[in-house]
Amino acid sequence: MSAVQWILVAVLCGAVEIVSAGFWFLWLALAALLVAGGVSLTLLASLPSQLLVFALITLIFVVFTRPLVLKLIKSNDTFSNVNALVGQHGISTTSISPLHYGQVKVNGEIWTAVAVEEIEMDVRIVVTGIDGVKLVVKKAVE
Repeated sequence: MSAVQWILVAVLCGAVEIVSAGFWFLWLALAALLVAGGVSLTLLASLPSQLLVFALITLIFVVFTRPLVLKLIKSNDTFSNVNALVGQHGISTTSISPLHYGQVKVNGEIWTAVAVEEIEMDVRIVVTGIDGVKLVVKKAVE
């Protein structure tokens, strides 16, 4: 195959990658470009040598670089709303019981809270969930 044909293979793989976005065809496209470079420098004259180099480069890219790229682009889902309070510690500013709502202070803000256990005033709490506009809390383990 000529260098132009390998470039066309690379463009086709790049187009498929844009549609699929799975980071499989990207490596095929890059390998095809490298083979095109080898063909244009007359390093890879025969089709079997071109296919072998293409397969080896693709294998190296998939095995060694794909996991790194996937790790780099993986988003760490961090909550930026009220759900970010789950797991946070605070202090009860009133007593809280299963039958009566109370208040807690978490990150400097006062919240209405509900608990499944009796919590006295000035007890360290941890937020375990959200129930509408109320925090679900329990006593923090010291």
